[in-house]
Amino acid sequence: MKNALLIDLGGTNVRHAFFTKNKLSSIIKEKISDEDFIPYLLKLTKEKGNIDYLVIAAAGPKEKKSIKLTNRKLIVDATELENKLKLKKCFLLNDWEAVAHSLNQLKPKSLMTIKEGTPSNKNILLIGPGTGLGVTLIINNQVISTEFGNVLSSTAGMLKNFELNSSKKFSSLESILSGPGIELLYEEKFQKKLSSVEIINLALNGSENEFYILDNFLKTLISIIDDLVLTFSIEKVILGGAILNSLEPMLGSVHKYFSSGMNPKYSHLIEKVQVILLKEDEPGIYGCLELLKNVD
Repeated sequence: MKNALLIDLGGTNVRHAFFTKNKLSSIIKEKISDEDFIPYLLKLTKEKGNIDYLVIAAAGPKEKKSIKLTNRKLIVDATELENKLKLKKCFLLNDWEAVAHSLNQLKPKSLMTIKEGTPSNKNILLIGPGTGLGVTLIINNQVISTEFGNVLSSTAGMLKNFELNSSKKFSSLESILSGPGIELLYEEKFQKKLSSVEIINLALNGSENEFYILDNFLKTLISIIDDLVLTFSIEKVILGGAILNSLEPMLGSVHKYFSSGMNPKYSHLIEKVQVILLKEDEPGIYGCLELLKNVD
């Protein structure tokens, strides 16, 4: 029997749950500073007792047995944690790698189809703008985590969707396709600062400027999805994260953006793609659980 602590470590929040006696506890969300992260783990393992395994999904690239978080000044090292917490094993996952693993744990109600399709292969793209931009592929049943949100080549063309000139402020893909990106786009376009939550709420209530930003945000996101679909022969796309869930009322018409600027010879490849919105609030924890259940 595996007794484990499961952690989803994001750029803003930390979520945890225990898996003991083959049962998953309730999931708790907290804000933890970088310097308090290890004391936080020590406190949790001490309170629960008999914790042999730790599984952490973290927002950053995984290199061997460590993850340097993208939006925190924190490096999570599995060997260090095994020693400090006296664990049998610590496993690390990129946060969107964990989302991919979570699919085997989720119930059907957690997945809402927003674009019907006719997928004939099992290749899946998982993508979600949040503090950054998460992108993971499942190709031939293999989960492939990426740092696609940090590519630099396509931002100038994307800014044309917002009638903005090329700017060093928008250097990487996720500087546009993220929560901070929404805020920066809005400020650059309308010379006014609002949070992404405020922009979304105003847009959904019919405010023209805010709707303009989010409508073109979705158009830009779909153009990137189109590129990835053609590059990797993707036939199912899963959208996730709090931002896209907040924009659910706008996603009903999102199909109009697919293949809109594409060579008609290839538009049929886009038309067959199924698009699903991931409604689960805590997929990272379920991804950690799936990994735990499949390791010796």
